[in-house]
Amino acid sequence: MAHSRFRTAALVASLAILVAAASATAAVLGLLANGSQVNNDPANGIDPGQSAGLSDLVGGSLAAAGARVPWGTFEQKAGSAQHIFVRAFKNGQWVTQGQSLNISPGVEAEAPQIDFAGAGRNVPWDTWYEPNAALGGQTQIFASRFVAATNTWVPEGQNRGAGVPSLNIHTDKEAENPAVAGGAAVPGNAPVPWVAWQEQDGNVSGTGNHDQIFVSKGVKQALAQLPCTGFKPSAANSVSTFCWQQVGADRLAPSGGSSSTGDPSLNVDPSRNGIEPDIAFTGPSDKVAWTVWYEVGSSALGLRANDQVFAAKIVADPTADGGFHWQAVGRGTAAQTNPLDTSSSGFGPCAASTAAEDACSLNANPQRGAEDPSVASGTLTAGVPTVPWVVWAEDTGTGRHAIFISRLVGGTHFELFNGGAPLSNTSHDATHPDITFFGNIPYVSWIESVGSGVRGFVGHFQSGAFVLDTPDGIRLVDSGRRASLIDFRAPISSSCTADPFTNDGSACTVAPVNDPFFLFTTADSPQRLFGQALIGGVNCVLFPGCSVAVAPSSGGAVISGQLAQSNTVGILVDRIVGSKRVHGHKVLVLRLIGKVPLGAHHSGHLRIHWNLKVNGHKLGRGRYLITLRGFDRHHTLLGTTNSVIFTIH
Repeated sequence: MAHSRFRTAALVASLAILVAAASATAAVLGLLANGSQVNNDPANGIDPGQSAGLSDLVGGSLAAAGARVPWGTFEQKAGSAQHIFVRAFKNGQWVTQGQSLNISPGVEAEAPQIDFAGAGRNVPWDTWYEPNAALGGQTQIFASRFVAATNTWVPEGQNRGAGVPSLNIHTDKEAENPAVAGGAAVPGNAPVPWVAWQEQDGNVSGTGNHDQIFVSKGVKQALAQLPCTGFKPSAANSVSTFCWQQVGADRLAPSGGSSSTGDPSLNVDPSRNGIEPDIAFTGPSDKVAWTVWYEVGSSALGLRANDQVFAAKIVADPTADGGFHWQAVGRGTAAQTNPLDTSSSGFGPCAASTAAEDACSLNANPQRGAEDPSVASGTLTAGVPTVPWVVWAEDTGTGRHAIFISRLVGGTHFELFNGGAPLSNTSHDATHPDITFFGNIPYVSWIESVGSGVRGFVGHFQSGAFVLDTPDGIRLVDSGRRASLIDFRAPISSSCTADPFTNDGSACTVAPVNDPFFLFTTADSPQRLFGQALIGGVNCVLFPGCSVAVAPSSGGAVISGQLAQSNTVGILVDRIVGSKRVHGHKVLVLRLIGKVPLGAHHSGHLRIHWNLKVNGHKLGRGRYLITLRGFDRHHTLLGTTNSVIFTIH
């Protein structure tokens, strides 16, 4: 109305990039609530008195379109052996899924990774590595799928000898550090597992074998135990219902040198070691597989000797293994096409010179060491196609590493996010980051060496600014003391990751834990595994669309929004007292006025009248920031909407 005393305005990016009320640090909730450890199920072989090790985490459901809960996989000592287990957080408890995944029970199995595939993204897959005596004692890559009906894990792949379904390109070579992602390169097809790993191969220029990055995709057969005819690296019968097909252009001879009939290594420089890959699906319909890794050691091709992070995507190619070759994309590739093939120098355009290699890398500074990359699919804006987001640790020139973040721009190159600044405290050595999306919000975890110990940190981006959710490090829920962690990442995921089944994070099913969650392993003796969730932040699952509207009405205002489950709600009211510049952005300066309870409400559309009173006093003229918040029956803050500016004239 032309003469209304009240009006509302949307929160515009040019006015305020960072809003303190909407960017508050999230609270930490223990999974379990009493803070007890995850690796505790003696009846199923998980002895809490023996050490847990490396872990991974994903949000998933055994029901198509079901509510996603945390699924964790981890190493667990069992005397002189080490086993791989999976536990899911169901009905407030960690529940063991199946038994040990080991192919050989007496060996040390390591580095598990987990994701979901299948027609409804409701089939868990786990991958890891372990030595196998039947195949000569070398470490092999394995992958198993979970059969919910029988509560069992079924190893999948070709019989590479003695019934052992190794994924290795060469079973007589060491392989380790696998990563798995469920995805479909053809929109609408059922996602299948894609596995990336490192394996010894090559002997370029007589320098010996080096770790190469390889990727294989799972292909489901019509019947069990059929021959994998035409598949590489093996045409043998499947031990169950899936065959593994290596993916990429053949470019590396096992005996050394460039060869179009060799193995489909992804290494930019096959004379160096490519290690610790990660994999994700992104883009329109999430149909493009991306692999990230880093390369270390001296080069026999005259290229860089410092550690460099690389990323590559699949490109349809009927002449390449699996129907795709890999194309490297880096910070300097906006006007370039860089297939990982035998062209140019013999190993593709990226290996033609140090300048070309630098352009293909993601490093903030290509001349400094960068390591430990992790990739996630996500978008900051609902409805916009996802892109790969990559985090890694890089030397800042001080001998210490800091955590950097980058994302694909224009489909052609990566650009640093966060204004190019590190996420971590540059006074400490920070390593082993991980990244996930909760809806349209990226969350990052990492570890820092502080004094003689290792601390874990988690933070997120909100309105363009990075907010640290654990400002002094991850703490144990039961004691409140800061946790000292093993030197490995704290894996992070959420109930609302970006994939076709969540409409890229904009249409997630309400779950028991509607938040990001993470695992971490302590450096105690024995080492213990814990799970926690971050609650109280902006939550587009509890509040679909994350938005609230405040409109004048009868001497007060009407608060409108969407609530996905029955909860108590209220608003937080801040007065806008000015603005300032922070890192080149205009930031609102706020003064807290108070909190207004608005009662319990059923799920659905909210329309609540507010008399403009806070703590019994009616608001005067001015600009206010209003944030809608949701609480459980214990009055725990579960999450908020984005904030909106409300002006009283």
